[in-house]
Amino acid sequence: MDINCSRQGDVLNVSFSGDMCAECVPATEAFLKENLGGVTKLTLDFGNVRKLTNEGLMLLLSTRKKLGAAGMKIINVGEELYDSLEKQGVTTLIDVEKAG
Repeated sequence: MDINCSRQGDVLNVSFSGDMCAECVPATEAFLKENLGGVTKLTLDFGNVRKLTNEGLMLLLSTRKKLGAAGMKIINVGEELYDSLEKQGVTTLIDVEKAG
């Protein structure tokens, strides 16, 4: 999994490429922990994410919880992954947008 980010003040934009699987969760979690300080809006670009395992999903949910009142959005989500997130009820907890 490759991670790229840009920060503009209190807004953090992160793009992922590859699979968000159990093996990459520790590094991704460390990256987010290091970069979330002072963030009021987090956007995660999943345009190049092929697969999201349960461990990756748990990381997303725990990140949402840590952000509290700060906004979190996942964008550019493929149809199949979006449908899976919707069936699991994730789209009621996190703002998720399908790829355009």
